[in-house]
Amino acid sequence: MGWFKRMLDAKNRLHFFTSGFKIQIREGKPDDAAMFSNLHAQGFERGWGRSELEELLCEKTVFAHMAETGSGTSQGFIMSRIGADEAEILSVAVAKNARRRGVGAQLLSVHLSTLAQSGAKTVFLEVDELNPAAIALYKHFGFEIVGKRKAYYNRQDGSSPSALVMKRCLK
Repeated sequence: MGWFKRMLDAKNRLHFFTSGFKIQIREGKPDDAAMFSNLHAQGFERGWGRSELEELLCEKTVFAHMAETGSGTSQGFIMSRIGADEAEILSVAVAKNARRRGVGAQLLSVHLSTLAQSGAKTVFLEVDELNPAAIALYKHFGFEIVGKRKAYYNRQDGSSPSALVMKRCLK
């Protein structure tokens, strides 16, 4: 990942710099549920509620990371669940004003490393087939399309795009 600079600070938080935009990545906690919910609502037609996210963040098998500016403004999150040696990315959301600035790539980079260190050998995710930016990001990180869930998403406009199932080996 040569297009951004990484730095680890004394509190073990990763800092990233991309074209003048500085964020830090830290572990997500149950206290972050409201911020996660706000970010999720910006990226998905049916956003997950605070209580749903808080329950997930309390589970021992769930791993999450938060991206924020130095002033603490939430810029994005990623959350996965591990079972045995497989992980599933449950959600990735980036604030509208932070998109196409490397936040998703930085979150994914840190998160995949954490999943591998936690024993996951394979990671799966589902992505809307109509989201070319996300698909390109995942392919850049070595994910391959391994399946399709037809009419997976139900939109308010009545459309039902499919979800692409993607997989990446970590070890």
